[in-house]
Amino acid sequence: MTNYKAEILLGDSREVLKRFPDGYFNLIVTSPPYADARKKHYDSIRPDNFSEFMLSFHDELWRVLADDGSFVLNIKDKVVNGVRHRYVWHTIETFSKKGWNCIDDYLWIKPNAMPGYWNTRLRDEWEYCFHMTKEKKFAMYQDAVRKPLGNWAEKRLANLTGKSTKRHNSENNSGFGRDLRNWKNKKMVLPGNTISVALVGKNMGHPAAFPVGLPEFFIRLFTKIGDNVLDPFAGSGSTGVAAKMLGRNVVLIDTKREYVKVMVERLRRARYLKKVSDLQVSITDLLICEAV
Repeated sequence: MTNYKAEILLGDSREVLKRFPDGYFNLIVTSPPYADARKKHYDSIRPDNFSEFMLSFHDELWRVLADDGSFVLNIKDKVVNGVRHRYVWHTIETFSKKGWNCIDDYLWIKPNAMPGYWNTRLRDEWEYCFHMTKEKKFAMYQDAVRKPLGNWAEKRLANLTGKSTKRHNSENNSGFGRDLRNWKNKKMVLPGNTISVALVGKNMGHPAAFPVGLPEFFIRLFTKIGDNVLDPFAGSGSTGVAAKMLGRNVVLIDTKREYVKVMVERLRRARYLKKVSDLQVSITDLLICEAV
C-alpha cells in the first residue's frame, strides 16, 4: 500500500510555509478563525481588521500554491450591532486586487444548524466557501463529485411528449434553452455549487471543528490521488482526515499546541490507517507571530 504523508506543524503559517518550495501545494482549503469569535481559543481579530489580517498570509499562500491549483476559503460573516458586517466580502475583494481569480462562491448548507430566535433575522444555515485561483485555467476533476440523478428523473422523463421531445428554447429569445432528452438514461450528474453537510455533533477538542465532508468535497473536486493539500488554519484536523482518506498528502498548520495534539490523535485513530507508521507526524516549534 502506498503511504501518503500527513505533516502536522505547530506555528504561524506565514513563517511555517517558508520551508516549502514554490508551487508545492495543489490545493489550499481552510477555515480561518472568524472575526471576534472564540476569543478564549484564538487571538481575536476585529471585523474591521479582518481583511488586513488575511492579507498578511497572501504572499506565502500565493507562493506555495501551484499555478493550476485552487484556494478554497470557508468563512462566515458576523452581525455587529444588528447589521451584517461585510468583512467577508471585503476580504475577497482584497484578495482579488492582489491577483486572485474569484472563480465561484460555494455555499455550505448546514441541515442541522442550531435553532434560535432573533428579532430581526432568521438563523444562519449556511456559510461561504470562496474558490480562488492564480490562473483561469486550473485543475478540476468534476467526475469525482458526480452524484445520482435521483428518482425524480424516472417520472419526469418517462414519457416525453410534445415540446419535451425536442429542444425548448427560451421564450424571451435569450439563446438559452433546455433539451430534456439529454437527461434520459443518465444515472450520475454534476452537483450544483452548494454542499449540504451536517455540523459535527461534538467538538473533538476544538471549538469550531468543521465536518470532514466539507474539505472532502473540495479535495475530490480539485485534486487527484497523490497531490499535496494544505490547511494553514488546521484546527481539529478535518482536512487532514479527508486528505488521508482520499490518498492525498497533507500539511496541517496551527498556532495552538493543544489543537496540534488533537490532530495527531485524531489521525492516529482514523480507521482507514493500517498502522500508525502510515502516518508521518512532524511537530516543530516555530515562530508564532501575533495576529493583527
